[in-house]
Amino acid sequence: MNDLKMNYEVVAVGNIEMRTIQDSRIDDILTQNRDVIEEIWRKAQEERGGKLFNGTLPNFVRVNRERERIEILGHFIEYKQFLAQRKRPDLKLGIKPIGVSGIIILEDKASEYVVFAKRADNITEYPGFLELVPSGSIDKECAGSNGVVDYQSKLLSEFIEETGLSKEYVKEISGFAFVLDIGHNVYDICCEILLKANKEMVTQSFCSKEYNAPVFVAMSDLDSFVKANVDSIVPTSMAIIEAYRRSGKNK
Repeated sequence: MNDLKMNYEVVAVGNIEMRTIQDSRIDDILTQNRDVIEEIWRKAQEERGGKLFNGTLPNFVRVNRERERIEILGHFIEYKQFLAQRKRPDLKLGIKPIGVSGIIILEDKASEYVVFAKRADNITEYPGFLELVPSGSIDKECAGSNGVVDYQSKLLSEFIEETGLSKEYVKEISGFAFVLDIGHNVYDICCEILLKANKEMVTQSFCSKEYNAPVFVAMSDLDSFVKANVDSIVPTSMAIIEAYRRSGKNK
């Protein structure tokens, strides 16, 4: 894939764990800019009729590598702080969100397929682009009292919402890589999702508001599909595909 546009980075490949820690550096920066952040949030709420929800999301702190074990450390912040960074990058808040994305693997007539879908045209980021399904954000409710983040359960929820299939159709979810969308400065934990469903079942149940109909790509055709659509695939999905190859899971 050296000839393809490298607007992403595969940061690490291995068994992914995530844990929350305190980060006084980012807390101090956000405190110093609190009044500006609040004003940006107030204006954004006015523009959206008060419909914005101020949830939580993890900010990347660092990654620890120990052989095949990859530990991602993050610090939860508020959505309005992330929004302020997007509206005012000159503030240099240093926020680097962590999300979670999956690559669905299903069998149909003795062939393996991955599942893409085209993002809706009214989506703010990458409208009309092809993306591996599912993907989503990680909120503070995913973190246990010991700080360990159950990102798999969040991705399972996204899977159910985006495909319309129940969790009984998922055989396994396992994290295998950590990647970065360089342009948007957003990290993602990448997971393999093994399904007990065929193409017809996924097509009939698919009900996402974020995506159009699913696109099934045979594993044997994945290289040619990526090369043909390189300008219209979300960078995180490109990174997942490369990381999946590196992990050896597609053997």
